[in-house]
Amino acid sequence: MDSSNRDYLTGLYTRQELYRLYQSMESGSCFHFMFLDIDNFKNVNDVYGHNTGDLLLKAVARILKDSAPTSFAIRLGGDEFVMLFTGSHSREQLCEIAENIISRITAKEGFAHISTYISASVGILYHETVSGSLDDILLKSDMAMYYAKSHGKGQYIVFNDIAKSVFSEIEMEQKQTLALENGEFEIRYLPIISAQTSRLRLSQVRLYWKMSEHTIKSQEEFLPLFEKNGFIRQLDNWVIQTVFSHLAKYHEASEHIGKVGLRISRHSLLDTKLPDMLISLMYTYRVEPYEIDFQIPESAFTRGNRELIKAMQKLKEMGFSISVIGVGSDFKSLIYWDKLALDSIIFDSDYLKNTLSSGRGRQIIKTLLSMGRELKMLVMADGITTKEDVLFLGGCGCNAISGPYYSEPLDLKHYQDYVKDKINHNDEKTEFHFANNLSSSDNALCGKIIGSNIQFMDGISNNWGSLFFPGGSFGENVVELPPAALAEPSFTVCLWLKPLKSTSWTSAFYARYKNSFCSFSPYVIGGHNIYRISEDTDANGFHDILSRQLHEKEWTFVCITYDDAAAISRTYINGRKAGYCSDLPALPACRQILLGGDPFQPSYEGYLSGLIFFNYIKSEEEIAELYQSFCNEPGFAGKKEEFWLDGDL
Repeated sequence: MDSSNRDYLTGLYTRQELYRLYQSMESGSCFHFMFLDIDNFKNVNDVYGHNTGDLLLKAVARILKDSAPTSFAIRLGGDEFVMLFTGSHSREQLCEIAENIISRITAKEGFAHISTYISASVGILYHETVSGSLDDILLKSDMAMYYAKSHGKGQYIVFNDIAKSVFSEIEMEQKQTLALENGEFEIRYLPIISAQTSRLRLSQVRLYWKMSEHTIKSQEEFLPLFEKNGFIRQLDNWVIQTVFSHLAKYHEASEHIGKVGLRISRHSLLDTKLPDMLISLMYTYRVEPYEIDFQIPESAFTRGNRELIKAMQKLKEMGFSISVIGVGSDFKSLIYWDKLALDSIIFDSDYLKNTLSSGRGRQIIKTLLSMGRELKMLVMADGITTKEDVLFLGGCGCNAISGPYYSEPLDLKHYQDYVKDKINHNDEKTEFHFANNLSSSDNALCGKIIGSNIQFMDGISNNWGSLFFPGGSFGENVVELPPAALAEPSFTVCLWLKPLKSTSWTSAFYARYKNSFCSFSPYVIGGHNIYRISEDTDANGFHDILSRQLHEKEWTFVCITYDDAAAISRTYINGRKAGYCSDLPALPACRQILLGGDPFQPSYEGYLSGLIFFNYIKSEEEIAELYQSFCNEPGFAGKKEEFWLDGDL
């Protein structure tokens, strides 16, 4: 045997011999080709050393020769092998050979002492004729092999089955940069709907490519390619900037899109320039971190996750929330659910489609949802098409749902209409001036006094009276207002407070819901005020916003917003942002509003004036302007704070 044409390690033919064999074949004659790559071979070398890796390569070589004795088995180099078949072979025979090879390698035939999972990915080229370059043959079979590897490993793919897809990828690669320059990429928004309130919970970004008048590709068709060739980083930067600009437009119009779910690739996360870019964009577009949920594909969790985790933690430290999307594709992210303190997970649509179709699958879903709840994560489901599945998932504790049952992804204009419809607010407000009565300024609502010694007094200005609360025990000496003042799921409450005594945990404002409540206390232990939303059904369900203590015998302007769509609440003190809290429970229907106390703590002692309920979320600028307007009223009794809106608000 001529050793010059053989691989020194495996005894198989060399790459040079493959070229010689191909050149010696008669032009136009038929042949078949297999391209094989060992999955996880690098791990074997890293963990066991190169000697063990060499033994593995020898074992694979024996399997190849045994599986098809009449073929030519070649080691191209490293852990790559090809098999050349001449003569008559059916497609079924070739697939059977590939399946047998993969099965024997996965069973670790000849190398059982290696504990690392080993498999093989195989690309098959069926019924080719000798013409042109062998390099073209190798490229096609390599494409098929890589397709198999990128879609789960341990499988074979026939090139003929994916040829159309492969050539489409080549076309996309050739056009990608010019497409970005020409504005061919389009952002659409997918509404994710609360399973409990049927209102907008999250606006998820979906990307489309209009390649021609008649060809529009969804992100699932091109993002894997861009992640492979590196173009994804450039595209991610464009998407992030575009979404920030969209949020700025909403701010200017005093409209709300809720929190935006923004997909980001592993490549972009590992870019050390990302945090600085985000800081710059936040400054330019006045976007806050709590408005963005960065969504990491489960496929991003591969080897070397240490740096990836650090990058995700950096985003968390900056105030962004972090989610994992596509959960169920391979559950690579499962071990990181607790470690990363993820804000939410979104189950993959294909996984749910397959799993929800059986009773056993539904039980698995129940278990996964329970795990998510135990870890205090929001759990969402994608791709839902039927009311039956919506009811099942909602009943199992799924927080939010998206899919054709609610809506397809929408362009910005149509999404604006959708959001307006879902949030359904009018620019209405309800004012209580407390001018010797408890009626609203339009006389539509009227409160009642519970207890005694509550008095009508002068208020924050000549235009506003006040209520004086003398304090008392639990729920004593309070004013009850009609729940209709908080008729909308999203709201803004503004009021002026002048506490006379810093009694810990006394509520100046309290609203009760079916299974929850919210309250504002001017003072708690530690020298803070607190706005609290509590879930009665959850022993650990306190969601708190702390800010500076309100001064005794001094008027302070307090504003509270609750964004049902984004599940975010914010507080403002004297027109300045004081704090926020996200991932809040739904507040579906107000049942009681109390001023000056609550059923759990001693009552408030002090004054309350300038009470206004808005049935929508007032913006930061509007709240600052409202504060300034109070300060400019005749007879203003507070102490005006001067600040620039673009400063430390």
